[in-house]
Amino acid sequence: MSLLISYDSSFDGFLSAVFEIYRQRLDVGDFLPERPYDPESSATFDLFLQPFHVETNMESARRLRRAVVNMAGEDVLNLLETAFRSEERGVEMKILAFLRELFSGTDPNYARNPTSTEMLPLFMLARAVRHESGGMLGLVRFNKAPDGSYIAEIEPKYDILEMIVGHFRGRFPNGRWAIVDVKRCYGAFYDGRHTEFLDLPDTATVSKTIAENAPPDDFTRMWKSYYDTMAIKERLNPRLLRRCLPVRYWKHLHERQDYVQPK
Repeated sequence: MSLLISYDSSFDGFLSAVFEIYRQRLDVGDFLPERPYDPESSATFDLFLQPFHVETNMESARRLRRAVVNMAGEDVLNLLETAFRSEERGVEMKILAFLRELFSGTDPNYARNPTSTEMLPLFMLARAVRHESGGMLGLVRFNKAPDGSYIAEIEPKYDILEMIVGHFRGRFPNGRWAIVDVKRCYGAFYDGRHTEFLDLPDTATVSKTIAENAPPDDFTRMWKSYYDTMAIKERLNPRLLRRCLPVRYWKHLHERQDYVQPK
């Protein structure tokens, strides 16, 4: 019987699962990422698959990373991890199909062919994730917290928080700030020297605290003033605005607070 392999939803957890697939020669039907913020996701999987859980093993993950780098290079490993961050249903099976073809060794130039049947969908996913990551750099809005630090909330389509943190470390190297992914219930916290990623089981409480204890500050007033000043009423184009700046981002933008539309 084919297996439904569950893992902790991290990339290292997935690599650990792939390592076990090769080590034990498992027959895989699908993967089940265990995401605490999405407990209903398991309802979409085939009930006839036999459950099989794999614990994350960092040594196994490192060995598989080295194998990919040796066979295809660091760029391909980065592409696989970026595509994985899309959290698209079935992305694990697509990566596994690529790895099987890569490790088969039938084509020494396989990893250099982005149009192959296995590589192309991963390449497209990675491009979409990188596109949102780059766009999100201009969509993070900080609020001043009561303790003097700054907190921002984001709700991206893809899991890109770890991809953008380095940018803000470079922009605010001496400050104390946090960026919280309210959809995935975790955040990046920077104390002026080190960055730490923490799970936040109740992001609603974080949002409420920000709203109650962080009244509009200079940042908020600056963004609204800038937006109102630069806008040319005669050239407003709501349809173009929604295409360039999807509505799902608006509720975390100071300058669009008065324009948030219901989903």
